[in-house]
Amino acid sequence: MNKTLKTILILSLAANALWLLAAATGYFSLRKSSGTDAHARASAFARPPEVSKEIAALISTKDLTALRDQLRTLGLPEELTRSILEERITAGLNARYQAILKQTIDAARQHPYWRTSRTGMGRMTFNQEKELQDLTRDQQRQRRQLFGDDAQSISQRIKYPFLSADKAARLEDLESDYSALEMQAHQEMSGFRMPGDEAKAKLLAEEKQRDIDALLTPEEQTENDLRNSNTASGLQYYRLGGFEATEEEYKAIYALQSAFDEKYYDDTRFWGNAHDTDYSAQEAAQNELNAQIKAALGDERYADYQRAQRSDYQALQAAAQRFNLPPETVAQTYQVRDDTANEARRISNDKTLNAEQKNQAYAALAEQATAQIRASLGDEIGDAYIDNALSWLKKLPQGGTVRIYNGNVFYSPPKRAPAK
Repeated sequence: MNKTLKTILILSLAANALWLLAAATGYFSLRKSSGTDAHARASAFARPPEVSKEIAALISTKDLTALRDQLRTLGLPEELTRSILEERITAGLNARYQAILKQTIDAARQHPYWRTSRTGMGRMTFNQEKELQDLTRDQQRQRRQLFGDDAQSISQRIKYPFLSADKAARLEDLESDYSALEMQAHQEMSGFRMPGDEAKAKLLAEEKQRDIDALLTPEEQTENDLRNSNTASGLQYYRLGGFEATEEEYKAIYALQSAFDEKYYDDTRFWGNAHDTDYSAQEAAQNELNAQIKAALGDERYADYQRAQRSDYQALQAAAQRFNLPPETVAQTYQVRDDTANEARRISNDKTLNAEQKNQAYAALAEQATAQIRASLGDEIGDAYIDNALSWLKKLPQGGTVRIYNGNVFYSPPKRAPAK
């Protein structure tokens, strides 16, 4: 190929790629083109016949590795080369996705709106979702083959930073496969459990674990469990949401919590009979777990750990994040909450006070606490915090009783006098 022809080929490829990208992103209007626009496009794509043939042969090849190498040989920028290859990779998936989407829309339109649907109107079937999952996975494999570790998905980089790109991809595929099998099994159950369902779930979980054992080293499994297991999710998004744990504290709590979860909250129990649970034994085990965590953290840090699990403290932390409140404001506000709750309980248990005297004490306490919280957070944020998280404080003037369990406040309204 002579130098002039090569230059024309590169420019034509670049023009085609840019045109495809601009059209795909909606940069070009879909309105009817003016004569000037059409002439400009015709001029941009004017090329010798031999160049058109070479472009057609190059772009239409099914060997994307060869296409990548040829584009690089031509000297195209890597970003443009990747854009052209991405267009080729996604073309097949997009076409099939549109076809499945049309099938789903047509099925939803034909379904009588007044009749219920177990799968849900407008939702894809399991087989359709599985097909799209397989197509997406094949797409990702092609990216890895063409671009190596640079093609690693965002989810893999976030979930599996301790693994190589290849292992991360294989683990993600494995998790996806078993998730699909579990979903299929649940659909087949149709909400009605049979005696053999729990055994099937256990077998599926065992097979999944065997595959993970074959893929990961024990050290890698430990790292994965600490980050991505059900226990880890429970700790990260609930129990430790407002608790600034050190890595050593997190691992200590995780070890204790995972042993408890394995016994009482393993995946297969969802398939079995919930009424088989011995709740008294579970409550005793929970109390033992709390004692073990307290021993591991110490009294002061355990108090912080317990506080972090309370919904009213989590709401206060959320307000602090949204409005950039300093830590001392959070501490001051929650101290008002603690002091008020303890005083409300004292009033509730004071047998020397009659109902009217308790109501008066409650009303004065609620007024004082509301003023302190508003002074600390500001009127608007303070009122919102009370509305969102301290409903018991607003109800205090009505009377009733207050008790505290594990730091949580429980309010019971006053008993109504029997109708005459």
